[in-house]
Amino acid sequence: MLKVKFSLLKYPMQKFFLFTSVLLLLILPFQANADDEENVRDLPTRERIYVGGYIGLQIGTITAVVISPTVAYRFTNRYTMGVGGTYQYYRDRGWGISPEFSASTNILGGSVFARYNITRQFFAHTEFEALNLDSQMGFGTGSSLDGRFWEYNYFAGGGYRAPLGPRAYLNIMILYNFNSESVVYYQNPVFRFGLDVRL
Repeated sequence: MLKVKFSLLKYPMQKFFLFTSVLLLLILPFQANADDEENVRDLPTRERIYVGGYIGLQIGTITAVVISPTVAYRFTNRYTMGVGGTYQYYRDRGWGISPEFSASTNILGGSVFARYNITRQFFAHTEFEALNLDSQMGFGTGSSLDGRFWEYNYFAGGGYRAPLGPRAYLNIMILYNFNSESVVYYQNPVFRFGLDVRL
């Protein structure tokens, strides 16, 4: 008898939707505690759109500069979804046999994310991210070292948003990456600082 085994978790986008669904089920009981500042139904479509993103900087033997713009749409008072792009300049001064050698590369990618406001200040966040890496930098996990490959990361966590004015917010997030084999994110949790501006 032939048995066919189907694994839902081997497909990247299905992992993202599974994590988002589980997170929403966990936080829905807190919905009554949310203190809404305005009703989204009263806002024009343009005012439901947020632009922003985050930047990152690491300096040392390994230098990394990250720029990640985002665009999001607020569907309800508590639920927002968005997309983002990522560019990272990566340089390793200790690459190779000796510290005199250095190598650099560009990492490109994108993400989709979902955010749920528990209160005005606190939110839950899930994200699926795909990054394109250079295997010649030693990122590759296979035998081929000529070309580029994709890495998929699955984040879940939460954050705090602080108003900077009537239309701008500073976001501070702590996220856990469920991809234990990530070569870009060496440890958990991942900390992010970003900005959202409502159009």
